[in-house]
Amino acid sequence: MSAASRLIRPFGTTRRPAERLAIAIAVGALGTLGFSVTAPILPDLADAFGVSRGAIGLAQGSISFAGVLFSALIGYLADRVGRRRVILAALAIFSVFGLAGFIARSFWALVAVRFLQGAGTSGILGVGIVLIADAFEGDARTRAMGINLTGLQMTSLLGPVIAGFLATGGIFRPFLIFAVGIPLAAWASRMPDDRPATSVDPPLRHLRTALATMRRERTLADYAGVLAATFIATYLLHGLGLTVVPLLLDDLFGLDVAARGVFIATFQLGIVLAAVRVGSLIAAMGRTNLITTAFTLMTAGAVVTALAASTWSVAVGLAVCGFGFGAFIPQAQAYAATVGGNRYRGLTVLIWVTIIRVSQLVGPPAGSMLYDSVGPTVPFWSAAAVTCVLAVAWKRVRRSLSGAARSL
Repeated sequence: MSAASRLIRPFGTTRRPAERLAIAIAVGALGTLGFSVTAPILPDLADAFGVSRGAIGLAQGSISFAGVLFSALIGYLADRVGRRRVILAALAIFSVFGLAGFIARSFWALVAVRFLQGAGTSGILGVGIVLIADAFEGDARTRAMGINLTGLQMTSLLGPVIAGFLATGGIFRPFLIFAVGIPLAAWASRMPDDRPATSVDPPLRHLRTALATMRRERTLADYAGVLAATFIATYLLHGLGLTVVPLLLDDLFGLDVAARGVFIATFQLGIVLAAVRVGSLIAAMGRTNLITTAFTLMTAGAVVTALAASTWSVAVGLAVCGFGFGAFIPQAQAYAATVGGNRYRGLTVLIWVTIIRVSQLVGPPAGSMLYDSVGPTVPFWSAAAVTCVLAVAWKRVRRSLSGAARSL
């Protein structure tokens, strides 16, 4: 390496797919902390700022709202200027404004810095998926997506625990976790330079060309179907798993907050068990059969939860539903990263991430309103009905819309 290269890249450049996967997982795992770190301290923040329990949700939701606004644009930039530049900029934004939460001493200041941090969150979560897709192909790509999802879910499980421990010394201390982004940025700088060799069109033309390419290759209907199914599956996680289940456990079974957290975590446990083995599941069942099975498991899990006569029945239902989620999402990620090819990969993946963010925004209020208006079990019956329709009809709908026998 020349002296100039050492000056520009003091930590060198990696070409090994394994290290590139490790960087992508670490970057994405940091992004999940943007949601999980603040969860256990929300009641304390409400008390500190003198706002209601309902209002403090805005501090949590603002980070998702930024993702809705900026994810697609970030994906375009990843296609135009390269993944490495975008990921480093996103890490800087995420870390700086995440740390700013430590010194925010008013409610609206916290909402503002969380919103700005959310712009970085979309970059490191979405472009992390793009980095994996750039490094792997075919079944290896799907397996890598499963490993990535496993890492993200494990971090989501550990984040609240670490944050709760730090908060014992002061409720703003959990925001110091985001300082991890600084050494992580140094590691991520080892990613190879991936600026496109040819110029990229302006944003709207880039989008139109991507859609035209998918239409010509007869993959647009598949892509739209993946987006719709992802929205529904994520609603199950954020509208039911993280919003309605705590209410049900409290109202029907009287569990305290610590016990509720343990039972809710069974959903993530199911996700991890499926995601880490998604490659083996595809080899044994085939892609389309596994997708049908995933929707069927989500249906069964929702039914078991709706019929639950005990807390352990709820845990079983959540774990089954999570296993279905974990079997589907890595395949959805891999398809979103494949359908646009290298030229449009950033855009197609970050549009998929936008759908995730929209679902995270509308899922919790929709789930809680349904719970309040019609009772604790109706949300689960509703979810079971929708996922059952998906399990039975998705292949027929796909054939009628796409007219192409292409495999996910």
